[in-house]
Amino acid sequence: MKRWLYNPVLASSLKTRMRGWRTAAAVTAYLGVMLFIAYIFFKISFENEIMHSLSVSANHSVGLRVYMLLAVLQFVLVLLVTPAQTAGVISSEREMQTLDLLLCTKMSPFSIIIGKLLSSLAFILLLVISSIPLFSLVFLFGGIAPEDVAMLFLFYIITAFAVGSIGVFYSALFKRTVVSTVVSYVTIFFLGIVSVVLGVYMMAVHYSQVPRPNDYYVPFILYINPAVGLSDLLSRQAGVTATGVSVGIWGLIFGVSSGLGVQQGWFQKLPLWVGNCAVMSVIAALLICASAWIIRPYKRLRRKS
Repeated sequence: MKRWLYNPVLASSLKTRMRGWRTAAAVTAYLGVMLFIAYIFFKISFENEIMHSLSVSANHSVGLRVYMLLAVLQFVLVLLVTPAQTAGVISSEREMQTLDLLLCTKMSPFSIIIGKLLSSLAFILLLVISSIPLFSLVFLFGGIAPEDVAMLFLFYIITAFAVGSIGVFYSALFKRTVVSTVVSYVTIFFLGIVSVVLGVYMMAVHYSQVPRPNDYYVPFILYINPAVGLSDLLSRQAGVTATGVSVGIWGLIFGVSSGLGVQQGWFQKLPLWVGNCAVMSVIAALLICASAWIIRPYKRLRRKS
């Protein structure tokens, strides 16, 4: 069992990256910056809340805002850092002419892809997990339960896994690291911006029909956008319950939610962020399988024969 779970690529990368002082220094610097930003934001928000409102719920409101700020900052970190960590895992092996040597080992292409992906995500997951004590400070103000933080960090892990699989796929597809990195960030931009524009346009066209449809319609393109899933998750945790779907980031900021009609089917009855996690997990699994198929060593022999 231990031999089956052992991955030489992952073990070698963890020994190389985690035993130096740079990892500890990076984690300390990251937590320090996050704590500093949270403190400044808390101080400004609390002073404004006291000046304009003397209610008892001032601490609750400020604590909730600090939680939202930390959640969005860490989400941006995952989106920006993960492609840079994963987009060169295979292409760099090609550039150093060591990929053929790696394929000559007893490891299968799938094991190589999984080891490269997990080794690239290890540092990001370390940053995410090390910030749990920072998020736990929000419990002092109330309004956020431990299960809310657990769901948020589960969403982070699934998002990092999905974004990382995109970088690994392009790294296996292209021979140059620069090309795979640029295409990875272009894809992330499409998921973050273009998908929202297209999704909102498709929903507007659908519900502008006369008579107005009464069905529950959410374009599939919104399910592949992790920002929409994060917005829905934070909106629900903030008490903005949605009978349909939160209106993206605007629903999070302004506390607006929109009922989109009657939900039909088990998938539509799930929260949007749960469906988003399911779709991203399926896409990530397909990309990993496609990456292993691309680097398989015997494909050239079949072409020649």
